[in-house]
Amino acid sequence: MAKTLSFTDTSPQTVKTGDTTTSFTLICGNDNVATDLTKATSITVKLGNASGYLKSATVEPASLTDPTTGQVTVKFNADLMTSLPAGSYAIEVWVVDSTGTSIYPSDGSTGFTITNNIQSANGSTITTITFDDFVKAMNKAASTIAKGDKGDKGDTPDLSNYTTITDLNNGLSTKVTDNKNGTITANNLIYDLSKTGIVPISSCDSGSFNDLPLGTVFANATKMTDGPNSINSFTTTTFYSSQFGGRKAQIAIADSANLIYYRTGSGTPLFWQGWTAIPNSADILNNSGINVYSFGVKGDGITNDSINFQKALDYANNLAIQGKSNYTVLVP
Repeated sequence: MAKTLSFTDTSPQTVKTGDTTTSFTLICGNDNVATDLTKATSITVKLGNASGYLKSATVEPASLTDPTTGQVTVKFNADLMTSLPAGSYAIEVWVVDSTGTSIYPSDGSTGFTITNNIQSANGSTITTITFDDFVKAMNKAASTIAKGDKGDKGDTPDLSNYTTITDLNNGLSTKVTDNKNGTITANNLIYDLSKTGIVPISSCDSGSFNDLPLGTVFANATKMTDGPNSINSFTTTTFYSSQFGGRKAQIAIADSANLIYYRTGSGTPLFWQGWTAIPNSADILNNSGINVYSFGVKGDGITNDSINFQKALDYANNLAIQGKSNYTVLVP
């Protein structure tokens, strides 16, 4: 049965030179099973290194806290610790009882390390310098650096067709072209200078009105889906009607017809309601009649227009109730 020797989980395994307060706690065992040291008559802890045996320390059996656990606590005295230089050391525990002497471990040895303390090596003083002296020294060193040859001038750019403005967002230079017709081009977008605000209107020729971004765009309903109709292009503005509720709204103004529509959307995912025409006298009344297209009727043979037809009929009925004469509902 092999005799084993190990440190407890809480025992240090490293100590600095001159430290006389650190103690080591070891466990004597047989095949790593704790040995009962109750019958021990003497316990000696012996130290050595690569050169051989060095020192020993005696542990009184009566001082063991619990002999049945096989634990031996050893504290090296000042004379011993001050005489040992930094390095790696081997440790053995010799236990004597009525049966003889047991040496732990039976194979090899258990080790610990002594390291240098801060006084074990002599340091060197670091020269101090004030900040002002440091600046003077740097300026003096810089004055001794020879300047390089001056480089050639670059070509002068042709600025006849454009001017340069500063991008206030990132400080970069942006090329702006004067189109000589009251507009300018910047970042591939055309700005009309006759307007009160320089706001470009981008175009959308594909996709769905449901996915238009916030802001104003020129949307071609003849090439897109979910528009007010499929025969016009619309200047369409999409905005939040309720920021915190996520509710959106869209207003679409036909480019070549006197038609205005609006709708709202809400929910997650966003669900858009149907388009509703915004009535006005020039748009609704056509030759003393009411145009159904003003109320969202598409007439494309696909869309169910019954609800929007009913809106036109209800509007005509309200005019009659108000005594504003009778109008014919027209289906162009």
